[in-house]
Amino acid sequence: MLKLPGGFGGSGKRYIVGFDLTDTSCGISYCSDQGDIRTVSLVAGSEEYVIPMALSKRHGAGQWFFGKDAFASAEAGESILVGNLFSKALWGEDTHIDGLVYGAGSLFTLYLKRAFGLLQSVGSSDRMEAVMFTLPEVTVPAMELIRESLKSLHIKTDKIYFMSHSESFYHYVASQGYERLHSNPVLFTVDDRKLCMTRLPVNRHTIPQVVHAETSYFELPKDRGTLPDDLDSMLLKAVQGSAVFGQDYSYYLVGEEFTEDSLSNSLKYMCNKGKVFGGTNLFSKGAVLALLEKNEVTGAATRNRKNSGEKKPEFIFLGDDKLTSNIGMNLLSQGTEAYYALLDAGTCWFEAEATVEFYISGGNDVTLSVSSITGGGKSDVIISLEGYEGELTRMKLTASMSDIKTLFVVIEDMGLGAFTKTKASKWEEEIVLP
Repeated sequence: MLKLPGGFGGSGKRYIVGFDLTDTSCGISYCSDQGDIRTVSLVAGSEEYVIPMALSKRHGAGQWFFGKDAFASAEAGESILVGNLFSKALWGEDTHIDGLVYGAGSLFTLYLKRAFGLLQSVGSSDRMEAVMFTLPEVTVPAMELIRESLKSLHIKTDKIYFMSHSESFYHYVASQGYERLHSNPVLFTVDDRKLCMTRLPVNRHTIPQVVHAETSYFELPKDRGTLPDDLDSMLLKAVQGSAVFGQDYSYYLVGEEFTEDSLSNSLKYMCNKGKVFGGTNLFSKGAVLALLEKNEVTGAATRNRKNSGEKKPEFIFLGDDKLTSNIGMNLLSQGTEAYYALLDAGTCWFEAEATVEFYISGGNDVTLSVSSITGGGKSDVIISLEGYEGELTRMKLTASMSDIKTLFVVIEDMGLGAFTKTKASKWEEEIVLP
C-alpha cells in the first residue's frame, strides 16, 4: 500500500506526482507537507503550468530544446521543431532531421526525462513514491508506451497508475467539498478541433451514490484565425443547451484558450447560472488527489470537512473504463458461508486483478456472483471444470479483465502437497459481463 510519511516533499523525503499528459502539453503537480498540493511552474513565482509537448534540435548539433524553449529556438531559426510527440510515439512515426532518423519512442522518452527533471527541486527521483498519469482517454497502447519509457528513465517506483481526465475532474470537484458534486459541475476543455463538455451527474438513489461522466463534443471551424469569437459562441451554445431552469451550476474552464477577454458572452451567461472557475492545472491536481485517496491519506480539504463535522457521503465514480459490477464468490469459512470479493465496481478494468485459493470436493463447477450497481441486478456465472472428478484438492482462481466487458478467469489445480499430487489441470474461461 502506498504510504506517505508526514513531512515528505522538499525536505528530501518521499513525494507523489500527478502527471497530466496530452498530445500538445503536459502539467505536473506533486504532494508535499501532508496534503499541500503544488504545481510545477516554468517560471518561479508565476503560474505557467502548461509545458508544451515539443522538442527541437539545434542545427548541426546534438542539443535539444524542451517545451517553450523548443518553440522559441525554432522561431529564431536555431533549431528544427518536433511536436505532437505523444501521438507520434503511439503511431510509431519517426522524425527525420539533418539526414538522421530519430525514433518516435526515443523522442517521447527524452521529453518525459526533461519533464520529470523539473521535479529535481522537490526531491530526487528515488524519493518519488508514486505517479498518477491522467490522459484525455486511457488506452492500453498509451499505458504500454508510458511504462516502457519510464523503464528507460530508471524511475524507481513501481506504483504507476493511470486515469482519464474525467476521473481527475471528479476527484478535483469532490475535494472542494462533496456538496459541490450536487451543484451540477460542468467541465470545458478545447483543442484545435473541438470543444469538449463533461458533466458529472449523480445518482442519489444508489448506495453508494454513483457518479457518471457524460461527455459531449462540439466541432470548431477549421479556420483557426477566428478562434476567439467561434469559441465564445460555441461555448455559449453548449452552456445554454445543457442548462436546466432553476438549477445552479459550477463551471470549470481548463486551458489557456479560455480568457476573460475572448469569452465575454459565454462568461456572462455562466456567471448568471452559477460559479465559474478557470485554470490549467486541474487534471494534474486531480491526479494527486486520486493518489491520496487511494492511500487514504487525509488532505487539507478532508481535514476541514472533518473539523466542520460534515458527514462524508459515499460516492463511486463510474467512467467508461470502470467496472459496473461487483464480482465475487461464496466460500465456506469456518463452517459458515461467506462472500469473498474478487473485483469491485468502480475499479479500472486494466487494473482489475485478484487471486484466491480454496478447497473443493464433490461437484465439478465453480460459481461466481456478478452484482450490478447500475440496476442490472444479480446473476451467477457457472464455470465447469471438465475432467475434474470431484476429489478433494486445492484450487487457485485468478480473475482479471480482458476489456471493459470481458472477464478472464484462470483456475489451476494446486493439489494437496504430499497427500495429493496435482494433475496440473488448468481451466480458462472468458465471460462477457452483462
